[in-house]
Amino acid sequence: MHYERTDEHALLRQSLRKYLDNEVAPLVADFDDRGIFPEEIFRNLMKMGYLSTVVPEEYGGGGRDLWATAIVSEELSRCCVSLNTSAFGHIFCQHWIDMFGTRNQKDRYLPGLSSGEFIGAIALTEPDAGSNLAGIRTRAVEHDDHFVLSGNKIFITNGNVADVICVLAVTDPDSTPRGISALILETRTPGFHAGKPMKKLGNRSSPTVELAFDNCRVPKENLLGTRDRSLIETIEFFSFERVTVAAACAALTEAAMQACVEYAKDRVQFGVPIASFQGVQEMIAAMATDTYATRCMVVDLLTMMEGGKYDVVKASMVKAFASESVIRHTSNAIQIFGGAGYTAEYPLERYFRDARVWSIGGGTTQIQNRLIARSLLK
Repeated sequence: MHYERTDEHALLRQSLRKYLDNEVAPLVADFDDRGIFPEEIFRNLMKMGYLSTVVPEEYGGGGRDLWATAIVSEELSRCCVSLNTSAFGHIFCQHWIDMFGTRNQKDRYLPGLSSGEFIGAIALTEPDAGSNLAGIRTRAVEHDDHFVLSGNKIFITNGNVADVICVLAVTDPDSTPRGISALILETRTPGFHAGKPMKKLGNRSSPTVELAFDNCRVPKENLLGTRDRSLIETIEFFSFERVTVAAACAALTEAAMQACVEYAKDRVQFGVPIASFQGVQEMIAAMATDTYATRCMVVDLLTMMEGGKYDVVKASMVKAFASESVIRHTSNAIQIFGGAGYTAEYPLERYFRDARVWSIGGGTTQIQNRLIARSLLK
């Protein structure tokens, strides 16, 4: 099950894989060890058009091609999950502006986000508001021709390298549910501060930082979408986010499976290759099955999205399934490799570390299950 719908899609996968294999893969382990964000490689991917497939053609993008975006997610994840994480922080910024932005906002920001001039990010999570976005405290107070933005965000991908950030903030604290709006912030704005990249279990070469907004003046024309309605408007956005995460999970599971297949054929114990052991076979078979199942769900969701329908519940299902299965399968891949899998000689330990974030970021598995259950029990 693949996402290619045209010859151009097949060429996209082929060309991106060739670039990643030749120019990026040899450097990934070093980037991970040192926690280095590969900005030059990132901007090259932007300039080559790989990170703008969701942007309309008139702004230099790929024409809102969701299938191409899934291919990009798979190929980046197969090579380097950290690169995938930063890429989709940028892509989500593009998609949010494209979905809800005015013509002037799109003219101002989308060409630069497509060409490599601007790096994008989104800022949602706060120290006291993770899964509960309705509980955010960052404020945007209207004053004359601008909003005054004050507060903090945490765990923000690309926060210290971004030029443009879509920020959620409270604009009407007295409304029920609380009036929350999105603003487009340029990081050169006085009062904006980005912390140092956090040390993390995985995704080490994708910067994750805390942000502070100290009375940042954001022009009113940078209000993104309908004032006080951003929590409702982002429902479609979250569906897109969760589907692309699932595609990345499938690719990493497949990469772990392929490594296990090759290793199991060569590794000899008790006089025979471990590929002949039933326990090893069962783990590899489960990897293949869940990869296929995840892709089937992704294809179903992308088909609906292409037709303009966003199914929030199904998006939660595929995200929960894919993120939990990739953790299980990268763990089992280490088990198949034994002691060797626990060392950095092979990429399995990095796969496992990188996979762990997917059951947390973008809405925890518990939140996804809650949304699914509520839809059935309401």
